[in-house]
Amino acid sequence: MQDLLDEIINEATDAREVKRAVRVKRGQQGFSAAQICQVLKVSPHYVSKGKGQYEAEGAAALRLGSRGSESYLSEQHRAELTQWIEGRERLTGEAVRDSVEEPYGVVYQAKPSSDALLAAGGRSDHRREPVNPKRDAGQGLARREEIKKTWRRSGTKLSGER
Repeated sequence: MQDLLDEIINEATDAREVKRAVRVKRGQQGFSAAQICQVLKVSPHYVSKGKGQYEAEGAAALRLGSRGSESYLSEQHRAELTQWIEGRERLTGEAVRDSVEEPYGVVYQAKPSSDALLAAGGRSDHRREPVNPKRDAGQGLARREEIKKTWRRSGTKLSGER
C-alpha cells in the first residue's frame, strides 16, 4: 500500500491527488491530524475524510473521480459533421449548433462544444481583422523613416520623471 501512495505522489499530474496521498502517508507515519493540517493547510475534516476513504477503498480513492463525460455524438456522426464543416467556406458556431441539433438531436448549450467541432473541421468562429487590399508596405516604411528623421526629443520632462 505504501508503494501505491509513493506512486501517486511521484506521478500524479494534479496537485489535489498529491495532497490526498500525502495526507494519508503522513497519517501512517505517525503524524497527528493537527500536524498534517498545519503542513498541508487543510481542515481536520479533510484529514479524517481522507483516512476513511483510504481505509474503505484503498489508494484508488485518492485519485480524482471526474474524467469528463462521454460524447453525445458517435465517432461516425462526428466524422460526418467534420466533413460537412470542411466543405463550407464560411460557417458560424450557431450554424454548427443548428446542424447538430436537427439530425442528431444533440443540443449544445456550451460554446466550447461547437468550437471543438469547428476546430476539428479546420475552422474558427472567431472573427479576424479584415486585410486592407490597398495597403502598401513600402509606403508605411517610408513614412516611418520620415518620422524618424524629423522627430526631435524636447528637453522638457514629463511630470513624475527625474
